[in-house]
Order: sequence, then structure tokens, then C-alpha cells
Amino acid sequence: MRKRRNPMLTLAAIILAPLAAAQLSNAQIANEIVATIEHPFTIGNTTLPSGKYDFRMLQGSSMTVMTITNANDRISEEFLVRASDAKTAPTHTELVFNCYGNREFLTRIYEGGSRAGMAVEEPSRQELRLQKQGQSPVERTETQTS
Repeated sequence: MRKRRNPMLTLAAIILAPLAAAQLSNAQIANEIVATIEHPFTIGNTTLPSGKYDFRMLQGSSMTVMTITNANDRISEEFLVRASDAKTAPTHTELVFNCYGNREFLTRIYEGGSRAGMAVEEPSRQELRLQKQGQSPVERTETQTS
């Protein structure tokens, strides 16, 4: 005996399939990002030394928490993020920093080939302190080609 398909379920599938595909195409950072950062930098309230780092979305965080781990797993931090769109899709991975003299604060991360990226949710206490002192950031972008 052959089962009959419910026409309402078929219609729902036809309507919802493009929406699901759009959500997947709008995913911010789906892959691990490996970056070599040649200078100390701050994420949230943690200053990290120069080195090679892995950035990943924390599973189960609904795309709101990212982790950074250095190559030898001795440093690992979590930080809050939100969606961010670049003006154009970068060819390679890009890290965007707010610079105050020799102090650099990571603000955004974009995966090569996609306008969709992640922004650090809130400025650190250190960055807010510099802003209250009247300092303005200079934005600097680093391209990761490896």
C-alpha cells in the first residue's frame, strides 16, 4: 500500500527550503581560522602575545562565542561576538584592529571569500579607558594569506 503525501507538508517544505538555504549562506564564520599575529593584541580584557592562533566558533553558543587558542594550546580564551558584514568580500582572511599608539584591540574577523564575519561584542575596559582619555582609534586591517 502506497502512502499519500500530505500536500501541506510538501508546500511547507517548498517554502522553507529556500529560507534554510539562506540561513546557511549567511552563516558568519563556519571554518576554523588560523592567523599569525606579529604583535601583542587585546581581545576583551585579555592581552595576548604575538604568535599563531586558531579562531573557532564555540559549538552550542548560537554563534555568540568564539574561542582563540595559540598553536601550542597554552593560551585559550573565549570572547563574545556578533555578526558583522564587510563592505566587500575579502579575498583572504582579515583581522581588523583598533590601534591606540602601540596598543591593538581585535575588533572584527572576516573569513576569505565571505562578507559575513564576526565582531567582538564590546570594547574592553582598557579600550574604553583610552577613549575616555580622549584618544581615538586608528583602524588597521591585517590580511592572512596562509
